[in-house]
Amino acid sequence: MRTSNVNQQTATNFSRKARIAGTVLLSSFFLVGMTSCEDEDDDPIVDSYNQQDRNFAISSSENINAQIMFGQLALDNGEDDSVIDYATMLVSENTESRTELEGIVNGTDVDISDGVTDAMQAKYDELALLSGEDFDMEFIDFQLETLDDSMPIYENEEANGENFTLKGFAEKTLGKIKDHKEDAVLVKAEIEIEGI
Repeated sequence: MRTSNVNQQTATNFSRKARIAGTVLLSSFFLVGMTSCEDEDDDPIVDSYNQQDRNFAISSSENINAQIMFGQLALDNGEDDSVIDYATMLVSENTESRTELEGIVNGTDVDISDGVTDAMQAKYDELALLSGEDFDMEFIDFQLETLDDSMPIYENEEANGENFTLKGFAEKTLGKIKDHKEDAVLVKAEIEIEGI
């Protein structure tokens, strides 16, 4: 009987110490969390939209729409497998970006575009007249140019935008654009090698 009481008392003491240790640990996590929230260097979470955000939403949506449109054209007019694969990726990833952007501005007074710029439409009309190898090279050259031209849209939003969600979207999309450019460089190299 006496041994049982000793074991029970030891178990109770251990359980009590474990609860105290858990409480101390939980309190320290809470205090660290509170301290990090009070850090003056943290960017405030801003859910409003400045003029830069509004301009970005229009420019970004026009850019994304153009990439979807050119990707679909490449699926129709392209010949090289690497161009077809690239175009498939272009349509898929830009459709995802379009859906994400729509979700961000849904329910706000921020507008996005359903169209493309006049310059993009003119280039589309020009490329639509080509097919096969001629199309492949013109398309991939244009991709390299347009990807370079579109990067500042996203960089400017990261630097000057106010809305934290749009800024996050800009950062994510800029990463995709950089990846697309790397892919386009590889596609161009493959087309050139096959053309030799």
